[in-house]
Parts: sequence; structure tokens; C-alpha cells
Amino acid sequence: MYSIKLQNGELLENLELNGNNFISNTIINDDVFIGNLDSIIITDGDGNETWYSNMKLMSNIERNGKSWFVLGEKSKSEIKEEILKQTISDLLETMIENGVI
Repeated sequence: MYSIKLQNGELLENLELNGNNFISNTIINDDVFIGNLDSIIITDGDGNETWYSNMKLMSNIERNGKSWFVLGEKSKSEIKEEILKQTISDLLETMIENGVI
């Protein structure tokens, strides 16, 4: 069994692994993953921990009352795009606070 510790500390436990799909016996909503995949820890059945950063939810499908979900690493261009968006947002906020716009 696998477990995944999300960035906010939430622990998804008792996960099976089938290929690259994690399978949870309970339904997991996509909302659980939003903003919680920048830094995660995946623990396998032997207690080995692997740290990942800049992850994204690739898919989350309900099958027979279970969630089948896949996590993947963001591409460099996706990371750059997020940084650019945040930089522009921060710049605009600063300009508004200082009365520039």
C-alpha cells in the first residue's frame, strides 16, 4: 500500500498502485489536490519515501466507487508560465497599491 502526503499535510492512505494510477477505496475530489501538489511525499509499502515537487493532477476518475488518479510532473514551460503569471499579478498589485494605476 502507498500513501501520499500533500503539501498541506493531508495524508492519502491505503492507496494501491496500478501502473501509474493510484487507487483509493474512497472517492477523492479534485479539490483535494488544488494548491497541494507543489511539494509531496509518496511512501511505498516498504516505507521508502520519495519527495516530489511541481506536480499536477493528470486525471482523477471514479470507477466502482473508487478514485483512480494519476499525478505527473509539470513541464518546465508550465512552471515558467506559473511564475510569469504570479510575477505579473504581484507587479499589478504593487502598482495599484502605489497609485500607479
